[in-house]
Amino acid sequence: ATNSETSLKQWYQRRVRGLENENNNLEQLMVLHEQQCLIEQMQEAYVQFDSQLLALRADKIETEVQLKNGDLRVIMLFEELLLLKEFEKRENHLQENLSSKLNDRDEMSEKIEELEDRLVNKKLFMSEMQENERLLYESFTEQLGENNKFAEFLTKVFKKKIKRVKKTAEAEEDSDASDSDDDFDSSSEEEDDDDEDAVHLDLNVCPPGCSQELYDATIVMREKRLDLEESIQEEKKMIDSLKKEVDALVKKNKVINHGVKGAKNDLEAFQLEKQKKMNELDIVVTLNLHQIQYMQSGSLPPDLTTCLVFHSGGVNQLTSRIKGLQQEKAQQIRKFKELKRSHIHLIKGKKAMEGKLVELEEKYHAMMLLKFGREVDLTKLENISTNRIAEELKETIAKKDLKFTRRLSEWDVQINQAKQTLLNATREHTGRLDTLNELTKDKQDLENQLDGKQKNLGGEYSGQRKADLKERQRLLQLVQLQAQEIDALKEEIGILSRKDGHILPPTQTTVPPLPPIGAQ
Repeated sequence: ATNSETSLKQWYQRRVRGLENENNNLEQLMVLHEQQCLIEQMQEAYVQFDSQLLALRADKIETEVQLKNGDLRVIMLFEELLLLKEFEKRENHLQENLSSKLNDRDEMSEKIEELEDRLVNKKLFMSEMQENERLLYESFTEQLGENNKFAEFLTKVFKKKIKRVKKTAEAEEDSDASDSDDDFDSSSEEEDDDDEDAVHLDLNVCPPGCSQELYDATIVMREKRLDLEESIQEEKKMIDSLKKEVDALVKKNKVINHGVKGAKNDLEAFQLEKQKKMNELDIVVTLNLHQIQYMQSGSLPPDLTTCLVFHSGGVNQLTSRIKGLQQEKAQQIRKFKELKRSHIHLIKGKKAMEGKLVELEEKYHAMMLLKFGREVDLTKLENISTNRIAEELKETIAKKDLKFTRRLSEWDVQINQAKQTLLNATREHTGRLDTLNELTKDKQDLENQLDGKQKNLGGEYSGQRKADLKERQRLLQLVQLQAQEIDALKEEIGILSRKDGHILPPTQTTVPPLPPIGAQ
């Protein structure tokens, strides 16, 4: 029993040690697994840290590049600011100078436009006065009429030049001298004409045989003519003064425009100088290595000062432009060949035309010698003939114009006379129609009286009835005469209503006097 217990204890102890060993192994395995997990986590943390560190390093480098570019940009802007401040005073001075000159030019242009408007208005007013003067001459000619034996005398009176009193303060002080000089004839030509006349006529007095009304109307028209001439002379003086002012202002405006042009040129030259100085400033451009195409022996050269920096799209455009230029070159070569062939053809045609021209010149000289006996400049001959024909046509037109003007004035006179005759005939016709109405009423009354008397067949009234019959016969004849006169007046009205009708004097018919209605 003791041995069995001892062996049982040994077995139990071995069993316990075995379980403890297994438990230790299991714990060791768990610790190893945990260790492996921790190592893997540490490796992952290392990798993440390294990647984050690389990203941060890249961000740092990029930030440093941006900061450096910003610093360089600030330095460049600061240099530009210093340069602009250096040029600011000159630019302001030039700009103020240009603005002042532009304002002066605008003011001068407004003055010129205002004076030109006044000049145009003055010219229009003077043309109106000249037209009034022409109408005055025409009315004077129309007033004289044709075949007036005092036409020359009245024309001299009308055209007489009078020294008139000027309405000024000096003229008022010297009124006596002005009155004594009034009606002074300053026309030496008219005095010579008066001396040549056999009978000297005083232009200030209406001659015997001349209508006083016509002479007074001529004096009035002469005053109007003198007023118009004085107004025209004053307007001419004002127009001349305005033209001088406009010319002076135009000259000043030219000087101002020249100054404006100079100021603009100065400002443009200053801007070019400023831009040139701005272009001389250094500009820093950051490039990547793959953007650098300038290589020497497959490596980057140490000096990049001779390199040119431009956009990558420009390289593509230049490449395509090279191909386009090659195509254009081929087209120009084809055009050149075609033009060369055409040139050869034109040279041949030119030689042929020169031969024809020589033949025509020989023929021209032969015909010239045959016709004129010598060479004549046809251009001058044509101009001479053309001018002569033109002068003849102008003379013919002037004669016809004068002729038609006279005929028109004659027709105007005839039309006025015809209108007056028509008015008188219309009035006379109206009066005769009134008389016809009265006679018709009298006839009706007489017929009524005759009818009443015919009803009385008594013998004592036979003598009176014969007298009534005679009176009735006489009234019937009178009515027939009045009807004939009405027809004649209607014919005259129809003739006068025509343009080419001949005006006849109204027919006068003697009408016997009528006895009173109550007479027996």
